[in-house]
Amino acid sequence: MTPVIALMAVLVCSAAPVSARDTVPAAGDLGATHFPNSGAPSAQRDFLRGLLLLHSFEYEAARKSFQAAQGTDPGFAMAYWGEALTYNHPLWGEQDLAAARSALARLAPTPEERAAKAPTARERDYLASAEKLYGDGDKVRRDAHYSAALDALVRAYPDDLDARALYALSILGLTGGKRNVANYMRAAAEAEAVYEVDGFHPGALHYLIHAYDDPIHAPLGLRAARSYGRVAPAAAHAQHMPSHIFFALGMWDDAIAANAASLATARAHGDGGYHSLLWLVYAYLQEDRRRDAEPLIRSVAHDVRAGATKDNRIRLAYARAMWLVETRGADGPDARSPVDSAGIASIGYFAAHDFARGITASAIGNPAEARVSLAQLRARIDAARAGAAGATPDSHGMVMADWHDMATAGELDQARAMAAALRGTIEYYGGHRAAGLARVREAIAMTAHMDFEYGPPWSVKPLDELLGELLLTDGRREEAAAAFQKTLTAYPNRRLALEGLAASGTMR
Repeated sequence: MTPVIALMAVLVCSAAPVSARDTVPAAGDLGATHFPNSGAPSAQRDFLRGLLLLHSFEYEAARKSFQAAQGTDPGFAMAYWGEALTYNHPLWGEQDLAAARSALARLAPTPEERAAKAPTARERDYLASAEKLYGDGDKVRRDAHYSAALDALVRAYPDDLDARALYALSILGLTGGKRNVANYMRAAAEAEAVYEVDGFHPGALHYLIHAYDDPIHAPLGLRAARSYGRVAPAAAHAQHMPSHIFFALGMWDDAIAANAASLATARAHGDGGYHSLLWLVYAYLQEDRRRDAEPLIRSVAHDVRAGATKDNRIRLAYARAMWLVETRGADGPDARSPVDSAGIASIGYFAAHDFARGITASAIGNPAEARVSLAQLRARIDAARAGAAGATPDSHGMVMADWHDMATAGELDQARAMAAALRGTIEYYGGHRAAGLARVREAIAMTAHMDFEYGPPWSVKPLDELLGELLLTDGRREEAAAAFQKTLTAYPNRRLALEGLAASGTMR
């Protein structure tokens, strides 16, 4: 089979190679990449489309494209490599090890036989990296070996931008999706090297955003955020990703535009787009645009009634939690109604809804509902703890194909902190103000070791903001202002923290 040398993919239609860095390519809806390979010419369109979709985390669509390439050219080794990578989601805590190994086995039964199917040394190196990712050992070890294999591949083929982009992603994945500044900056350096050569490479743009999506580094990600959605407009995730930077900087108009576009793209492709929908609701509520946010929340409830899934139920819980917190307890779109969590192991979004119901019920003078919410939250923690005790964990905790099916150690820590803060809130509004404030401070201390998580707050209501509001009610304005300032450091331009700071009378 004749190798296809220096092939440029610009999808969906063809265009001349992109070399300038000051304009976005006019043609192509998923971005562009060069990827020499030995597949049949007739399989190139599907393979390259799959690769571009892979860089944008459109895993299901990428899988279908790689499988289509296999159908056209059954001996196309890289098409099986590509499909295998769609089963590894390093930043989402998901990996379907069995499915990935099965995809590789369809090429040939053993690593040696698979390597023999790859006509070039470079393709054999790519296959070898996947063998490391899905080989023996726990996930921490496999991730490390995979990243090392990609590092070697980059050094062997310094002009291979996809290898370098995937290497950057592998570095981000070394900490199980948890932010580690040293690792994230290493990944940023690799993605920047790709960007310097090709400012339109979707992998470079995507992974730069992930590397920089915290309030300290976010300004460095603005270039990528301004480009990525325009480079790959057919990928809903590419439309959404710029909002990671916009959230970190409190740029709500930009965040709304990005997530509205992402949601529209997802819905056009027959997907619920719930992740972007939640971020859109949050951004709307930061501008107090309740009339825009409420129909979105109701649409998720409609979807649950029409056909309940794990995903739409868990998203509905968090959407309702956001509404309660940001409207200070307004019922609105049935926001106080619990969501059925049966069959879902992940507890984070449900715990946030328990927490939101409880703190807002306390504030509006309904202690009975607050106590019920606390009891529900505690029961949820106990059930998740019992489930975790009966599981066989990997070194990163449970590794599953679907994040809905696992309660992580991080989720349990967060839920415990929320339970402590809710208990303190109930005590405060029950007349035990000093004890309540002390309990909320203890909850905040419980979070000191936790990694920063981008996007809407994991607790829906930042615990420092909650403390600030209680202190403000207690007349302790200077302390309240400090709590609001701390909130704004992590969540810039957050509306309720700004309102609290203004009410403290200490703004300069």
